[in-house]
Amino acid sequence: MTRPQKIRGTKLNGGVVRTKRAAPPLFDLRVPDLEAELIRLLAQVPAGRVTTYGDLADALGLRAAARWVGEFPRDHEHSAACPCHRVVRKGGELGLYLRDRNPVEKADKLESESVGIANGVVEQFDEIVFRGFESERPLAGLVELQHEIAGHVRLEEYEDTPAVVAGLDVSYARDGAAVGACAVVETHSGSLVWSATRLQNAPLPYIPSLLTFREPPVLLTLFNEARQKFPELNLFLVDGNGILHPRGAGVAACFGVVADVPTIGVAKSLLCGRLEEHMPPIEGCVPISVEGMTVGAVFERHPNAHRLYVSPGQRIDVAAAIRMTRLLDFGHRLPEPLYWADRLSRAEARALSADSHL
Repeated sequence: MTRPQKIRGTKLNGGVVRTKRAAPPLFDLRVPDLEAELIRLLAQVPAGRVTTYGDLADALGLRAAARWVGEFPRDHEHSAACPCHRVVRKGGELGLYLRDRNPVEKADKLESESVGIANGVVEQFDEIVFRGFESERPLAGLVELQHEIAGHVRLEEYEDTPAVVAGLDVSYARDGAAVGACAVVETHSGSLVWSATRLQNAPLPYIPSLLTFREPPVLLTLFNEARQKFPELNLFLVDGNGILHPRGAGVAACFGVVADVPTIGVAKSLLCGRLEEHMPPIEGCVPISVEGMTVGAVFERHPNAHRLYVSPGQRIDVAAAIRMTRLLDFGHRLPEPLYWADRLSRAEARALSADSHL
């Protein structure tokens, strides 16, 4: 892979990076089978030793995966020979054991392997903790790919006011299935003119900062359908971040780079960055910077309204992203295309979850 590149964004002085357009790059967005890799890592922990959720996440290549690693043993396919009881919390606290089992059973299993337990904590933890995993660190490869995608982000002046704009969102059913929704609205009225939902298996579990690889497959399916219906459709709002991302490649940026279409990321929470309240506002909004680059802005209708964090994804600049977000504000918490996409994807996910419990 190429060497990671810095975000190409709007500088704090307001200048826009201008580059020549090129053919959209081809990226392999397939992801590793993390469950299979985690099971393989667990098998490396010998009897009489323990490891931690964080150590397993490090072996996968990204510490942010620790929460998923901690959740996985609750519902995995368990057998009598499974070594999942050897995974404990940082510092040696036992933690839970499967979904419906008492930690006492976990302690009994560890003690049968000569691991001392006192008051729910592994004795001599620092001496027996296992960290010598053999792993290709697959998540580190995805992080590297994010840097590469970020290097293909191009911010451009966007002066159009398109007749229609699309919103894209993904919700999840209880079984983890991804429900994507696309909603196309008229820009001047906010009226919903077309929508579609699609169901796909999520290729990656939820890991902070890696939505870049979790959601684009279903989004690209919806994108192709929407463009067949509306060939002129040339702006997509995506629930998530654009370049307002630790590696400059949030889901809106990744989708925009791969689809080669102008995109705006609209997030409900701030993943990273610094609010530059001392800087001149952008379209009336407080700028947000990452490593000295303005990568987005805070959007709020009034001081008591929910904040949104808006950033360009591809082929649009920060000012135009804010301008279009404001233009598509029809009184809901989210811009109208995302309001409908969010509503439709959630409704479908709820219906799927209800059906799975019948």
